[in-house]
Amino acid sequence: MHEEIFGQLTVEDMYIKQAFDFYRDCLLGSDNKRLIASSLTTIPTELQSHAYTGICDRTLGLHIPNGRTLEGGAIRDQLQHCGLLTAKGGELFRGCVVFPKRDEFGHFVSAVGYRYGRVRSWQPAVIRWHKPELGQFVIDGMKLVKEIAYAKAKH
Repeated sequence: MHEEIFGQLTVEDMYIKQAFDFYRDCLLGSDNKRLIASSLTTIPTELQSHAYTGICDRTLGLHIPNGRTLEGGAIRDQLQHCGLLTAKGGELFRGCVVFPKRDEFGHFVSAVGYRYGRVRSWQPAVIRWHKPELGQFVIDGMKLVKEIAYAKAKH
């Protein structure tokens, strides 16, 4: 019954929500950033009035405790696991205006980011993120184990 009420709320969901809340607060807290977001011509018309727009200015990591602490390590690990932080600790949506999407329970399940400013040749202009399915990490790990075991058995 509680799963119906909370929609399988996880710690990862809470950290994801906090990240998108932070991006939204960054946008709402700065006239300059709101101007950047409103003047970006690459954003599709249907997203221009998005209710939860945010901006990633590479400052999220400054507000998370150091990764060497228990709390900071746990938060950063969860954000890396879900893909919002890269393996090196950088933000996936750095330099982007971000438009997250929620499911029927209000949990963030995907997002799209449009780069503002200079886009280098090696950078995609549009970043897409999808929250990993519940248990997908375990499924991917077991798949890898089977592939390794099968490859060794063949030789």
